[in-house]
Amino acid sequence: MKKFQIFLCTAILSSLVMGGCASAPNYGDAFSAAETMKGNAESIPAAAAIVWASALEVVVQQGFNVEQADEKGRILHVTKEIRNRDDKEFSHTVKATITMVPLSDQQTRVMLSANQTTELHKKSYVWWHLLWMIPIFPTGTEYTTVVTDRDTVRSPEFYQSFFSELTKSLAEKQKTTSEKVDVIPLPTAQSALTPSPLTLTPVSQ
Repeated sequence: MKKFQIFLCTAILSSLVMGGCASAPNYGDAFSAAETMKGNAESIPAAAAIVWASALEVVVQQGFNVEQADEKGRILHVTKEIRNRDDKEFSHTVKATITMVPLSDQQTRVMLSANQTTELHKKSYVWWHLLWMIPIFPTGTEYTTVVTDRDTVRSPEFYQSFFSELTKSLAEKQKTTSEKVDVIPLPTAQSALTPSPLTLTPVSQ
């Protein structure tokens, strides 16, 4: 019996050790080629100030909360809570960072990176039991939240949708600027004033 208990304890410890080794973090791969994002950066033919204003406009219109807006450093930190369309018990928290690097007066490099956390929200009832065994009626409600997934957003559609909206916003701003320039009246040359002839009236003496 003792040998069996020792064997059982040894098996349990071995499984725990093996499980810990299997879930070892792979931090060394953080800058590997496999972790390189695709489609999350584009060069925009516009000044950095205009790109900054357009990016800020896009995230606010899409329901993101602006956590940090560093206009001098051209960095935006934004967050958005999204309820799963197919299963209302799941929700997603998207945290994104937008970085803008001026390449020239009319060229700006825009980079977007995002992480997402998926949570499961469960609702359960606390029941009154007859004889501590048979549930009769609920006496309360309990809510629990469990994180089911946390990872970098790698969907190309996510990044494409951002740059698509950014391009639209920039086009509208450039159109508005062009219209303002068109309506400015050009200065007209003033006609030279012709001096009126001077009429001399003789003075009677």
